[in-house]
Amino acid sequence: MRKKALILVVAAALAVSFASPAPAAKRPRPEKLSYEPLTIKTPETVEIELSNGLAGFFVEDHEIPVVNVVLLVKTYFPDRGRYGLSEMAQWVMRNGGTAAWPPDRLNDELEFLAAYIEVRGGDLNTQISLNCLKKDLPRVLEIFADLVMNPAFPDDKIEMKRKTMLEDIRRKNDEPHAVSRREFAKLVYGDHPYGWEPSVETVNAITRADLAALHETYFHPGNAVVGVSGDVTRDEIVAALEKAFAGWKKAEVAIPKVPDLPGSPAPSVNYAYMDINQAYVTLGHLGINANNPDRCAVNIMNFILGGGSFTSWITEKVRSDEGLAYSTGSRYSSDPFAKGLFTAFAQTKGDACSRATRLIIDQIERMRDEGPAAEEVKKAVDFYVNGQVFDFESKAQVMMRLVNLRYEGRPLDTPERDMEIYAKLTAADVKAAAGKYLAPDKLTMLFVGNAELFDRPLADWGAVNEIKLEKQ
Repeated sequence: MRKKALILVVAAALAVSFASPAPAAKRPRPEKLSYEPLTIKTPETVEIELSNGLAGFFVEDHEIPVVNVVLLVKTYFPDRGRYGLSEMAQWVMRNGGTAAWPPDRLNDELEFLAAYIEVRGGDLNTQISLNCLKKDLPRVLEIFADLVMNPAFPDDKIEMKRKTMLEDIRRKNDEPHAVSRREFAKLVYGDHPYGWEPSVETVNAITRADLAALHETYFHPGNAVVGVSGDVTRDEIVAALEKAFAGWKKAEVAIPKVPDLPGSPAPSVNYAYMDINQAYVTLGHLGINANNPDRCAVNIMNFILGGGSFTSWITEKVRSDEGLAYSTGSRYSSDPFAKGLFTAFAQTKGDACSRATRLIIDQIERMRDEGPAAEEVKKAVDFYVNGQVFDFESKAQVMMRLVNLRYEGRPLDTPERDMEIYAKLTAADVKAAAGKYLAPDKLTMLFVGNAELFDRPLADWGAVNEIKLEKQ
């Protein structure tokens, strides 16, 4: 009897285990999910100004006992005969120390305090930044201020940087991607400073007096923007900055206006020989100014055209559909002082060069003539708007954004106003921007590679200008 009962229990258990599972609750499709509207709450930011005229922004942040300070100094292009001066001055400023803080002592002190001070920038600005524990702020800020006000520019460091820059020039044609970017900028910008590059002659012409003159001309409190975020109060940081920069005196600084760029050069076909199997194709023309009222529509246009990774027209057609390139797409940059660049590009096999080029131009013409669908615009706008959350991951980012906007002379609420513009964009707006800011009939074309391997003669695109890459 017990055996029979046991068999019945086991049979029942097996019946339950092999029975069809209850149907799971039906889940909605991902594209039908709905969410609360994304809202971004920016931290409170206050403006600060010292008695010597140095002004900027402060964001309080007590999450960790760390302080960040950034000083952005406005500069300008050096004389073309000494191009490379900005790069040299920034490196030597940091690595050359000061009379009170020679390089080895400075580096040892920062290492002991687990702090850092960096100097970087470009021709139009120098950015000096520090990061340290709150308890060490007075000491690190003392070093920071001395470096800003009294760089030593020692001769041995100048010569060290000169050798590095000369070696970079010697090797500047080693990488085809770097060649493409540099030569394309020179073709489109021409004699404008945005198209300049250092040479052996210009780097060798730079003297210590040039570095000192650059510093004397531009490094004054009224010509800089300061930004602070971290574990201090407004009163604490203002007092600390006043003490550190007490010796920094006011002076009038006249920054020249960056020359205008009236229009793109005439369309052209250009070729630079490199002994490689691949072809690097770059097509484009001048971009827009960062204050252009159509900048948001242009950004969405480019995202759909070639800036949106695998979802963009150029990538889908050239890479996914035809398999002609691993790296392809487009960029449409803006510039706060002049104009940026529009570039469409492909890194492809030599025997697919012309086919890839034709497909890219087809997509540019399609964007100009047909424009995108409403759904494509919606997805691109969602990407841009939702991506703004990553610009607010830290209070240091918020502070740096304000510093850059002040340096560029743009309204501080530009990002917020742009979000409102993005939300209202339509497919018609984007098509109108494409018609206004894409010029497929006025492209500067640059091909880098071995033309003997190309699938068609470059002359089929027009008269070819051959660029002779310098041998150093």
